[in-house]
Amino acid sequence: MNPNATQFEELVAQALQLSLSERLRLIERVAASFNAPAPDPDDPPFTDDEIAELLHVKPLPPTEMAALGLFGGWADMGITDGAEWVNEQKRKRRERRKW
Repeated sequence: MNPNATQFEELVAQALQLSLSERLRLIERVAASFNAPAPDPDDPPFTDDEIAELLHVKPLPPTEMAALGLFGGWADMGITDGAEWVNEQKRKRRERRKW
């Protein structure tokens, strides 16, 4: 058997022994490693002005919102009766939580 495959299986077995919150943190870190460039130690941290600009909300004009398909409602989700949908969600939740 491939030694790397054995090592991989050992790592998976160890990961499965972690608590749920630890596993979630592990998943986040592994996922982040796929597209996050290594931080440049010479890069200064964001300034207060840069953070304020990043947090500034820039509303879209209605035509652009429509073009992006951001408008919608119950009918767009295939829901004809809101009360019926809510009751169905409650029923499904009760079934999932049964012992």
